[in-house]
Amino acid sequence: MDTTCKAAGLFPHPPIMIPEVGGKELAKMALTIDTEEKAMKRMVESGIETVVVISPHNLCFYDGPALFIADTISGSLSAFGHSEVSMELSIDRMLSEAILKEAEPLIPLHRVDWKEAARYGKALTVDWGTFVPMYYLLKAGFQGRAVMLSPCFSNYELNEILGTIVERSAARLGRKIGVIASGDLSHKMAPNSPNGYTPKGIVFDNAVMDALKRRDKAPLTAMTDDFIEEIAMCGLPSVYFLFGILGKKKAEMPYISHEGPFGVGYGVCLYLPEGGEPENPEDNIRVRLAKESIRHYMETGKLMKVPGDLPPELSGKAGAFVSIHEFGALRGCISTFLPCYKNVAEEIIHNAKAAANDDPRFPPIASRELPDLTISVDILDTPEPCEEKDLDPKTYGVLVRSGARRGLLLPDLEGVDTVHQQIAIAKRKAGIGEDEPVDLYRFRVKRYY
Repeated sequence: MDTTCKAAGLFPHPPIMIPEVGGKELAKMALTIDTEEKAMKRMVESGIETVVVISPHNLCFYDGPALFIADTISGSLSAFGHSEVSMELSIDRMLSEAILKEAEPLIPLHRVDWKEAARYGKALTVDWGTFVPMYYLLKAGFQGRAVMLSPCFSNYELNEILGTIVERSAARLGRKIGVIASGDLSHKMAPNSPNGYTPKGIVFDNAVMDALKRRDKAPLTAMTDDFIEEIAMCGLPSVYFLFGILGKKKAEMPYISHEGPFGVGYGVCLYLPEGGEPENPEDNIRVRLAKESIRHYMETGKLMKVPGDLPPELSGKAGAFVSIHEFGALRGCISTFLPCYKNVAEEIIHNAKAAANDDPRFPPIASRELPDLTISVDILDTPEPCEEKDLDPKTYGVLVRSGARRGLLLPDLEGVDTVHQQIAIAKRKAGIGEDEPVDLYRFRVKRYY
């Protein structure tokens, strides 16, 4: 399956890039604007569902990066004389919470909601480092959600680790993401810079652009703190984040440019990561069917009918396990370990409806929750009798049976590392005592996100 990250790049953020602010000055940075417009169009065409933006001009902390949590976050260019130029971003809460959870044992990642921002005398806002590149992404037709981050300036490697965490979290949710690493390069690149001038400015910019072209971090890690302070930049932490996102994936770079018409370096580049195997268009048909079953029942109060012209993969019989998560937490799951209906499609339709409405552990799912749900479908092979020595919790699911009581546990679950744990949990689910004898069955599973 293709990599979860569909497109990622470095994008500058001078407010002068916005037509209402820049006016005639836009002509002086025509190369940057043209490259950015083309790159954002390609990012939208890649099919991203969520854009992850890291900006150095939001609330930053000394000891680690930050992630901003709300349902929506808005902002405008009022600080630059144009309050009428505004935007509101819908935040991908599910992916945001997944990133926070993944980061917890690895790096200090600050969770900033409205209350936490107020502690520092701030409000959650779309800062200009996010606003400017998002302006061009929205102009290109993006209609999805966003994750908003700020980097750490005291330890660049933390930003690289954050990049790997974001990519891994998105992969676990099956979320197709685009990544905007927002940042300007040296603010002292030319004698006309309003921030002063140093000949080291162009040295820095050339080193960064070369590192991006060659996908080699070495020129960056060789820079001293004094050198970085002298050239005055804001984008280096975002570049490290971008390297973390890309990891060792192969990627093409269709667009790259650099210029500094106002004495500040504006670097633009876009990577289109290459996955391993091409995505099979049938891989997610089971998940789409489960989602449609839930939506259909919510809208009509009736179980949807099995679609006609079923592909062979849905025409046979098999047990199915439909799991629903919201913001990373279980929200419902129902399974049939043996086929109960005419075909797999009907099995999924029934179990998806039941997982959303009939799981006794949870209230029925409301329609407002649909955008925040992630659904997986597990197709089960026929269970076969086995002994405890034949089990492997990473490879096989287990079914325990004692009379009419039955308990099932899927394979490869986080925190279930031994056969003893696997059997014990399955027994508890069935209401079977820890020391009661049971018949054991094992089965393989194929999971679809």
